[in-house]
Formats: sequence, C-alpha cells, structure tokens
Amino acid sequence: MKIADLFTADHIFLNVAVSSREQLFAVLGERAGELGLVDPRYCTKALHIREELGSTGLGNGIAIPHARVEKLDRVMGLLATLAKPIDFEAVDGEPVDLVMMLLMPEQSGGDQIKALSRIARVARDERAVKALRNAASVEDVAAILAGVDESSSPY
Repeated sequence: MKIADLFTADHIFLNVAVSSREQLFAVLGERAGELGLVDPRYCTKALHIREELGSTGLGNGIAIPHARVEKLDRVMGLLATLAKPIDFEAVDGEPVDLVMMLLMPEQSGGDQIKALSRIARVARDERAVKALRNAASVEDVAAILAGVDESSSPY
C-alpha cells in the first residue's frame, strides 16, 4: 500500500477554512460523501466517537483522525491542509494545520496498520511535511506523496 494510493488527487483539499475540530470533521465528512465514499453524517459521527477516546493529533501540527465506517471495501484517505491551524488537543499542545484522515472498513485488520505506518513515515519526514504545507496545488501534494513512496527522504 502506497501513501499516494491512500490520498489520490481527488481526495486532497488545500487551504480548508475551518475554526474547530468539529467543523473540520463536518467538512471532511461532507467531502467524503461527495466522493461517494460514505454517508457524511455517519462519517462525521464516527470521527467524533473515535476522537472522544483520545486526540489523534500526533504533534508537529499533524493529525490523523480515523474511523471505521460501514460499507467501505478498503482503507481510504483524505488529506487537508488548513488555512489556519486549529486546536486539536495534540500531544504536544500545538495546533494542527495538516490533516490526514483515514476511513477504514469495519474489518480492515492489517490494512489499517499499513496505512498508519505510511502516514507515520510522512509525518517523520520533516522536509516532506514542510513541502506539503507549502504546496501550491493538489498536483504538488500528489507529487510529494509519490516521492515519499519512492524514497526514504525525497526532500
């Protein structure tokens, strides 16, 4: 599983204007619904339920909200850069401006671990994270992700 396969160009959103985690989940749920992936209300609710267990804010301005969703046949991702950082109750207390959301089938097993591993690889690559934050287009983000797949440190 490649990171670029999780976050295809139509699943990348730049400069999303939200002011809270709740608003972010609603927007991402709507986008997932528009893409025909899930029911938007169910998706938003599932993200909230998961987040109540503990923040998915990794630190360094990155969050990986995720939830198991009915009727998915594979792990899907949505990536968003935020117009302004928002509080996410991240482990380091810093606001979040880069979000890599995962939606997983109810029985995703090893695919979930693979997807989270790929995201962790991106999150650890400081140059890739900086490039994602500075990306001017969806195509730039897609190219950065493809570069992470091909090299341990493309930037």
